Amino acid sequence: MFTQGTRIWGGPQMIQLSLDGKRLYVTTSLYSGWDRQFYPDLIREGSAMLRVNVDTDKGGLEIDETFLVDFGKEPDGPSLAHEVRYPGGDCSSDIWL
Repeated sequence: MFTQGTRIWGGPQMIQLSLDGKRLYVTTSLYSGWDRQFYPDLIREGSAMLRVNVDTDKGGLEIDETFLVDFGKEPDGPSLAHEVRYPGGDCSSDIWL
């Protein structure tokens, strides 16, 4: 998959739903040991965070092509992003309760 001309390595791993339910944030790294085994390119290139827009009226999901955090470009990177979470969270972050 590509977004903003950047190849996205790995796959969706950790998610966080916005408090209004309209945006789903996704990172592409789960655990570096597993990433190394299943997504070796992710280790070399770094992970990403994407935003998926949620249509709460008609249903459906769409990747927001205007939003990309490329952790491969971090200083001293590439880096692997794992968990993202809103303070107060919602049902997608109940591990923090």
